[in-house]
Amino acid sequence: MKECIVADPLALSLTWESGRLVRLNVHWATAVAESHVLSDEARLLKQALFRYVSGLDPDWPALPYDLSGLTGFQRAALEVLARVPRGTMRTYGELAAEMGKPQAARAVGRAMATNPFPLIYPCHRVVGASGKLTGFSGEGGIKLKERLLRLEGAL
Repeated sequence: MKECIVADPLALSLTWESGRLVRLNVHWATAVAESHVLSDEARLLKQALFRYVSGLDPDWPALPYDLSGLTGFQRAALEVLARVPRGTMRTYGELAAEMGKPQAARAVGRAMATNPFPLIYPCHRVVGASGKLTGFSGEGGIKLKERLLRLEGAL
């Protein structure tokens, strides 16, 4: 089942399988239309998204996020990523070091590129070693990544 929620300027499309959220995509609000009927879980996410775009702590709801398709390394990278505070950024190398694997910056980059839940796991807060904005798994690419970082006060 697919659902879409909108909180201008952002939208999230949600993909559910067997009662578990398997993918969340970030879009510009103008790129999609909100679903006519929303599940209870989607309504909770919409409330959190409104808090996020308003500059508040989104307090993302604890939903059944399906991480089963990820490797142990990818899960560990997302766990460390979840602790990166709003309004701050980390490099791939810093994230790797925080994981205890200082030589694994490229592997962290791959984990960010395959992040099935951007915003929930805020991969937009991870930048290149020079501070350059690099890839973003949300469908808005680097422009959306930059907008998210500006919204959070990191840029």
